[in-house]
Amino acid sequence: MGGESPIMFLSIDAYARRYRIRGAAFETFHALVGALDEEYLEHVQRKSDDARQADEERRRVAARGPAPNPNEATY
Repeated sequence: MGGESPIMFLSIDAYARRYRIRGAAFETFHALVGALDEEYLEHVQRKSDDARQADEERRRVAARGPAPNPNEATY
């Protein structure tokens, strides 16, 4: 299955080179981007899990059929 994946080191490195982020500043930058990326990936996973659970619940409810209407007379 596809999905989101972490930002590649080469992408972070290319960005840092372009904006001349080097040495200790690069290490800090890399750690920060990695932490933000990890949070984002966890958020996306939680959202996906929530959507899947909601879909499963909708299917369970649909499989039970319509709920009885208490206002309808049953003869």
